[in-house]
Amino acid sequence: MELGLRDPEVAAAVAAANSGFDGLFASGLTPTDYKDAITCVKAVEALRRRADAAMIELMNSIEQDSLMVMDGHSSAKTFVRHHGKVSGAEAAGRDKAMRACRALPNVRREFQAGRVGSDQIRLLGKVHANPRVRGEMPANEAWFLRKQKQLSFADFEDVTRRWVELVDENGPEPKAQIQHENRNVSLHQDFDGSWTLKGNFGNMQGAQINEIFGHYVEAELLADWDKAKAEHGDDATQQDLPRTPQQRRADAFWQLNQDAASSLHGATPPGFVHNIIWDADTFEEMANRLLDPDHEAQPIDVDTYRCETLDGVQLNPVEAIVSAIQSRIRRCLVDAKSVIIDLGEARFFTGNARHAIKLAHTHCVFAGCDVPSSKCEADHLLEHSK
Repeated sequence: MELGLRDPEVAAAVAAANSGFDGLFASGLTPTDYKDAITCVKAVEALRRRADAAMIELMNSIEQDSLMVMDGHSSAKTFVRHHGKVSGAEAAGRDKAMRACRALPNVRREFQAGRVGSDQIRLLGKVHANPRVRGEMPANEAWFLRKQKQLSFADFEDVTRRWVELVDENGPEPKAQIQHENRNVSLHQDFDGSWTLKGNFGNMQGAQINEIFGHYVEAELLADWDKAKAEHGDDATQQDLPRTPQQRRADAFWQLNQDAASSLHGATPPGFVHNIIWDADTFEEMANRLLDPDHEAQPIDVDTYRCETLDGVQLNPVEAIVSAIQSRIRRCLVDAKSVIIDLGEARFFTGNARHAIKLAHTHCVFAGCDVPSSKCEADHLLEHSK
């Protein structure tokens, strides 16, 4: 592959990399067994990360030397977007990752070695773009590296979000208040007669709606399975379900509105379906801040911090502590090892032992299963007895 690169060292390195990929494709990439497949996935993923890191370094050089200006571009981001023929979102993600790597030399080095994932780097780039937390990132660089190594991406995203929430607790305006004030829902009829629903909610309100809506979606799914089994017996599969997931969600929303229209005004508020999982230290600290006007706020440990729903939806602790007092919400306190140390007043539970197990995990404990805890039995998707 002739690219016309002027620097002989760069040209030789690119040629060697291309030759390596040619050999990789020629090999057929056919693992001998599942263990070999695991090793191959990790090896090829490391190559992908290193290739992404090389692009980040190239963008950095282009910007540092202002090479894009000679081609009529205002930034390395637009330069790469144009000549690399990538989307604006992709170019913006690379740009943020580049700036994060500049500020975090150890992260940058580990990324180049293929030991930090591209998704993790993009996430750190988004965090670094927040000017209110940017200055705290270098001091926590080792923590970010340790967490991304220990955790899946989803869990790393969760703990990083918690870190941002705690560091940015006192932004220019209370974030929860802004989100709540900007809440909105609209139902618009399109030209063809169909309807489009759009909306956004604050943290706590949205979490409650999500949980209620999830129960309705689950009910529609169970109804589909009942129908499929009635027609095809126990051999029924997902292919036999009469509706798509999109259709079930739409029907669930319709049913939710039907139920709301037929209920008595002033029914029990939606908080009663809510379970909020707290670590004990955070709950005590937030309660003290709310109830004791003379209390001096103490820092919250991001490693043990938990304020979330059963499925791991992160909640704003200020909103959550107020709701814990004003609404019928079950308080679930855990220690640093996720052991349940206190369950609030029992509300609509059947079997505390099962729930105590589920409260310790946001998703199924089976490796690779991302089903939310609220949709699982205590021992995976189906009860052991079944």
